[in-house]
Amino acid sequence: MLDRINRVRAQMRQADVSAFLVTALPHLRYLFGFTGSNGLGLITSDLCFFVTDWRYRDQAQAEVRHAEILIVYRDLLAALKEKKILPDGCRLGFEAQHLNFRLFAQLQKNFEKIKFISTEHFIEKIAIPKSPSEIASLRQAGAMACAVWDQLLPCIHPGVAESDLAAEIIYRSRKLGSEIEPFDPIVASGPRSALPHGRSTSRRLQAGDFVVIDYGCVVDGYASDVTRTIAVGEPPAKLRQAYFAVKEACRLACEAARPGMEGMQLDQTARQYLESCGFKEQFSHSLGHGLGLDVHSLPRLGPESKDVIPANAVITIEPGVYFPELGGVRLEDDLLVTATGNEVLTPMARDLFVVE
Repeated sequence: MLDRINRVRAQMRQADVSAFLVTALPHLRYLFGFTGSNGLGLITSDLCFFVTDWRYRDQAQAEVRHAEILIVYRDLLAALKEKKILPDGCRLGFEAQHLNFRLFAQLQKNFEKIKFISTEHFIEKIAIPKSPSEIASLRQAGAMACAVWDQLLPCIHPGVAESDLAAEIIYRSRKLGSEIEPFDPIVASGPRSALPHGRSTSRRLQAGDFVVIDYGCVVDGYASDVTRTIAVGEPPAKLRQAYFAVKEACRLACEAARPGMEGMQLDQTARQYLESCGFKEQFSHSLGHGLGLDVHSLPRLGPESKDVIPANAVITIEPGVYFPELGGVRLEDDLLVTATGNEVLTPMARDLFVVE
């Protein structure tokens, strides 16, 4: 983890900040190894501090590396103030997307004479290329998601509720070793499958439904994210046509991904194919995103994204087509992009599965 901290220091020099405050929980795990729910980190040019409350005293001692651990009873910032780590006039970078207003107000109150520098994606950018150990965890999380799917298939039939299937996903994921759910499983059937992020409800599967099922597993903090769409009985011809267009768009994008591509270039690969099939207006979201300790990480794969995909990035490929009041289809796989070829980390069949 020291190499990650040193990469943050290199970013600090480029941004002309003398200290950097880490507040996002995934980033505390990424930089220090801490898996608790309350803490912050401070990185300077030559020092590192990790602050948490007394509930995590023993856990911090067991997990945190390359930082001096400060344990407090209430105010996390008080420990930094007492240490006099931040001299008057210093430039303190902070994670604008992750620092809540209450903590920012406390910072301003405790450190009146320092300058606060807002940053975006400071840690996210250095975390895009994955190390061999990170790739191993992501590969295991993908394999676990595949195992969940194999166990879930016999549970899918007419009359079962979306919420029951979501509960099965959570139960079977945990039984197989998933630490937690990276997000609430999405099970959306019938007309509700046209909702890209439709939450599961008590609706029961019916003949003619398409069912979009989106979930993930977590290994060592690293998340998988996979989606499959199944049919209950014979689906409408329009949805069947859309399914095979999405399937091909997914294949084309997985094969086209290369290090050095911008997110918009890869997005266009799938988008142009779906447009050629007559589904330009029905593909309403981005092609995908990066995976890591945060399930929605950089790089972004969208029509306007200039994020560059480096070697050893792990991304999702998830084209979708949606028809309001009829239904939708989405297929999503996790993809490791390397200089010598790509590897699908969720090797589940993309064939249309029909249950009677």
